[in-house]
Amino acid sequence: MSSITKRHVPTSQLLGEYLTFVPTPQQVDHFRVDMRTLNPTLLRDTIREGVQVRALQQIPIHDQRLVIHRIYTRKVKEFSAIYPFVFAVENALRSVLADYLEERFGRMDWWTLIRNAWQHGQTYAAFSSILGTTVNPAFVKAVWRVFDTMTNQQQASLAGNDKSDEFYYCLTLGDLWAIMQGDWPLVRDMFAPDAALGFTFTKTLFVDTMRIIKDTRNELFHSNPIKDRKKIVEACERILNGLQFHLGDYDHDLSVAQYVRVPSSVARTHRHVIPAR
Repeated sequence: MSSITKRHVPTSQLLGEYLTFVPTPQQVDHFRVDMRTLNPTLLRDTIREGVQVRALQQIPIHDQRLVIHRIYTRKVKEFSAIYPFVFAVENALRSVLADYLEERFGRMDWWTLIRNAWQHGQTYAAFSSILGTTVNPAFVKAVWRVFDTMTNQQQASLAGNDKSDEFYYCLTLGDLWAIMQGDWPLVRDMFAPDAALGFTFTKTLFVDTMRIIKDTRNELFHSNPIKDRKKIVEACERILNGLQFHLGDYDHDLSVAQYVRVPSSVARTHRHVIPAR
């Protein structure tokens, strides 16, 4: 496959290893569309898997590009299947933390005390406790940082009196992680006890688990392929299990859930070469 741009050379070389025939000019054009349109890393991983498949079974010439697309689509589906787990973790942490800290501090809007101090030019060091409950300075610092980094729109949503849980919906997954690890003794009991979990849920384990989940979330949102799905699922399950959320049943329900797909309004024409048919 000549005249391939530099960024596609590795993929072209893999294709050369995979294909058992010399593609026609039209087929070359189709492979070029694949390379410039599909995720490059995922496509290369797909072709590598195709090489392994072809080593085990003969793939007819006319099916070889089709097989690549089938593998690629399966990988996209695997990639997409991780998102509901990360979604479940992030939203469960946000919701449970809101109720839990209300119980600990006695007010859902405890955060407005820090907001007011932030607005009046104080520092996080002004807080050694919140509403009579002693807190680690790192906890207050993490909350303080949220106000330092929020957008004008978020500031507006948190302004004024008569507030409830609005603060929590301004938190990123990284913010949730920082706040919780800022005072692990304070937040540890929002999770099930060690005896129920079957392991000691230490701060170190929590941090290591959250790092896996946050890194995965970043990979998902940057469309990067997910390498170790087993490790990610185990990390999500560790958090959700502690919050009385059974990931196995959730995954089963996702697998059988039906929804109405929005039909495509564009008829396929000769120029549509992806996906392969």
